[in-house]
Amino acid sequence: MPTDPLIHAIPESQRSALVGVFTAAGAAILWGTGTVATFAVLDAGVSTSIFTIIEIGSSIVFLTVMSLVLGSRLPSLRKNARVGALGILEPGLAYVLMNFGLARTSVTHAALLGATEPALIALLAWFLIGSKLPRRLLLPMGTALIGTVLVVTANATGSGADWFGDVLVALGFVSASLYAVGSSRVVEDMKPLTVAWIQQVFAFAIIAPPLILITFTNGVGSASSLITWLAIPVIGVTSSSLTFWLYLTSLRHVSPGTTAQFLALIPVTGFLGAVFILGEETTTTAFIGAAIVLVSLMAIARMEHRAELEVMGARSIDR
Repeated sequence: MPTDPLIHAIPESQRSALVGVFTAAGAAILWGTGTVATFAVLDAGVSTSIFTIIEIGSSIVFLTVMSLVLGSRLPSLRKNARVGALGILEPGLAYVLMNFGLARTSVTHAALLGATEPALIALLAWFLIGSKLPRRLLLPMGTALIGTVLVVTANATGSGADWFGDVLVALGFVSASLYAVGSSRVVEDMKPLTVAWIQQVFAFAIIAPPLILITFTNGVGSASSLITWLAIPVIGVTSSSLTFWLYLTSLRHVSPGTTAQFLALIPVTGFLGAVFILGEETTTTAFIGAAIVLVSLMAIARMEHRAELEVMGARSIDR
């Protein structure tokens, strides 16, 4: 029986790139679905302030329970202030800006602005931390961006949208991009679940007081349906807990630039949700764009997996 530890490590290492791309894709799909669900709940009359409080609060409860179930000790917030500070960017500032912006604009406008996030993250990662983008990924990254633009511009005339809402959403994506770059460093030394819990507790501590004040001043909204209110914690778990858990897991396996490209699935998922759930009209061009994005991301996933196999092969030869 072989006893060389390298032999036992190869299968797991070969799966690393696939784990990275699948968790990144899963996070993006949940984020995109959450955008549609958020719009539907806010449109039903729930105030943005109380929605954001319940959303992040329920996410923290879920992460706390999962940490205890999995046997992880809750870390000291004081000792991990640097990690937690990133949570002020996202979900803190990013979610507040996006939720208040989404209440004033359309899903398609938000998707159009979100189409720039993968490229923004890649550029910020290169500029701030020197992360390199492999040349082999430039072509599929470019086609994914083109496909995303086709998707969101095909229906970029959402009713009820205004420029102030668009500005808020855009600033939210900038904050989210800065968070993505910063978290790529801290996740190397801590479990993704632990990082997500610390960051969301910090975010809630900062944003909850002003949001509570706004809620007391303006009320909780006009929504009366129990299903609408029950949907908020579900959105919190799926679009905050699981998404951050998956996204931070992805950063342990692939580079920030590669992970960022799968965020192109967010506007595509938002587009599909707007069409099939919210009933917005669409065009053939939009469907073509969605297909281009999916093919491009499949190409990136294949290239990353092949590159991982080549690296492991080279290591085996050296040994």
